[in-house]
Amino acid sequence: MSAGGRSVKRREAKKEAVQTAATLIEMAVATAPSDMDLAKAQASLARRIMLKFNVRYDWSLRRFFCHGCKGLLYPGINARVRLGPGRFLLVTCGECGRVNRKKITKHA
Repeated sequence: MSAGGRSVKRREAKKEAVQTAATLIEMAVATAPSDMDLAKAQASLARRIMLKFNVRYDWSLRRFFCHGCKGLLYPGINARVRLGPGRFLLVTCGECGRVNRKKITKHA
Protein backbone atom coordinates (compact mmCIF):
# COMPACT_ATOMS: atom_id res chain seq x y z
CA MET A 1 0.00 0.00 0.00
CA SER A 2 1.30 3.47 -0.79
CA ALA A 3 2.11 6.01 1.88
CA GLY A 4 -0.59 8.31 0.51
CA GLY A 5 -3.30 5.72 1.22
CA ARG A 6 -2.30 5.45 4.87
CA SER A 7 -2.40 9.21 5.40
CA VAL A 8 -5.91 9.43 3.94
CA LYS A 9 -7.09 6.67 6.29
CA ARG A 10 -5.34 8.33 9.22
CA ARG A 11 -6.95 11.69 8.39
CA GLU A 12 -10.39 10.07 8.26
CA ALA A 13 -9.70 8.30 11.56
CA LYS A 14 -8.74 11.62 13.16
CA LYS A 15 -11.96 13.25 11.93
CA GLU A 16 -13.98 10.38 13.34
CA ALA A 17 -12.06 10.59 16.63
CA VAL A 18 -12.90 14.28 16.97
CA GLN A 19 -16.59 13.60 16.31
CA THR A 20 -16.64 10.70 18.78
CA ALA A 21 -14.91 12.76 21.48
CA ALA A 22 -17.29 15.67 20.95
CA THR A 23 -20.27 13.32 21.24
CA LEU A 24 -18.86 11.78 24.43
CA ILE A 25 -18.30 15.22 25.97
CA GLU A 26 -21.84 16.29 25.09
CA MET A 27 -23.20 13.12 26.69
CA ALA A 28 -20.99 13.67 29.76
CA VAL A 29 -22.27 17.22 30.20
CA ALA A 30 -25.86 16.02 29.80
CA THR A 31 -25.49 13.23 32.38
CA ALA A 32 -23.35 15.15 34.91
CA PRO A 33 -26.27 16.54 36.98
CA SER A 34 -27.77 13.08 37.51
CA ASP A 35 -24.75 10.71 37.47
CA MET A 36 -21.33 12.33 37.94
CA ASP A 37 -19.41 9.04 37.93
CA LEU A 38 -20.74 8.09 34.49
CA ALA A 39 -20.03 11.61 33.21
CA LYS A 40 -16.42 11.41 34.45
CA ALA A 41 -15.97 8.04 32.72
CA GLN A 42 -17.33 9.44 29.45
CA ALA A 43 -15.07 12.50 29.66
CA SER A 44 -12.06 10.31 30.45
CA LEU A 45 -12.77 8.13 27.43
CA ALA A 46 -13.09 11.21 25.21
CA ARG A 47 -9.74 12.50 26.49
CA ARG A 48 -8.04 9.14 25.84
CA ILE A 49 -9.40 9.11 22.28
CA MET A 50 -8.08 12.62 21.64
CA LEU A 51 -4.65 11.67 23.02
CA LYS A 52 -4.48 8.44 21.02
CA PHE A 53 -5.14 10.22 17.74
CA ASN A 54 -2.97 13.23 18.67
CA VAL A 55 -5.78 15.71 18.12
CA ARG A 56 -6.09 18.97 19.99
CA TYR A 57 -9.31 20.00 21.68
CA ASP A 58 -11.05 23.06 20.31
CA TRP A 59 -12.21 25.58 22.90
CA SER A 60 -15.74 24.17 23.07
CA LEU A 61 -14.29 20.86 24.35
CA ARG A 62 -11.29 22.16 26.29
CA ARG A 63 -13.37 24.24 28.68
CA PHE A 64 -14.88 21.10 30.19
CA PHE A 65 -11.52 19.76 31.42
CA CYS A 66 -9.44 20.83 34.41
CA HIS A 67 -5.90 21.77 33.40
CA GLY A 68 -4.57 20.26 36.64
CA CYS A 69 -6.19 16.84 37.20
CA LYS A 70 -7.60 16.53 33.63
CA GLY A 71 -11.00 15.69 35.12
CA LEU A 72 -14.43 16.81 33.97
CA LEU A 73 -15.44 20.32 35.06
CA TYR A 74 -19.13 20.98 35.54
CA PRO A 75 -19.95 24.36 37.11
CA GLY A 76 -22.22 24.06 40.11
CA ILE A 77 -21.42 20.41 40.74
CA ASN A 78 -17.63 20.06 40.93
CA ALA A 79 -16.44 23.48 39.76
CA ARG A 80 -16.86 27.06 40.96
CA VAL A 81 -16.97 29.97 38.51
CA ARG A 82 -16.10 33.50 39.59
CA LEU A 83 -15.15 36.80 37.99
CA GLY A 84 -11.57 37.63 38.89
CA PRO A 85 -9.64 40.88 39.05
CA GLY A 86 -9.38 42.62 35.74
CA ARG A 87 -11.05 40.76 32.93
CA PHE A 88 -10.67 37.12 33.96
CA LEU A 89 -13.09 34.26 34.44
CA LEU A 90 -11.82 31.98 37.24
CA VAL A 91 -12.97 28.36 37.24
CA THR A 92 -11.91 26.45 40.36
CA CYS A 93 -11.84 22.65 40.15
CA GLY A 94 -13.62 20.94 43.03
CA GLU A 95 -11.43 17.83 42.74
CA CYS A 96 -7.89 19.24 42.81
CA GLY A 97 -8.45 22.92 43.65
CA ARG A 98 -6.69 24.22 40.54
CA VAL A 99 -7.84 27.66 39.38
CA ASN A 100 -8.25 27.76 35.60
CA ARG A 101 -8.19 31.29 34.18
CA LYS A 102 -9.79 32.50 30.97
CA LYS A 103 -9.30 36.04 29.76
CA ILE A 104 -12.56 37.78 28.88
CA THR A 105 -12.25 39.87 25.75
CA LYS A 106 -14.47 42.69 24.61
CA HIS A 107 -16.17 42.17 21.25
CA ALA A 108 -16.99 45.17 19.08
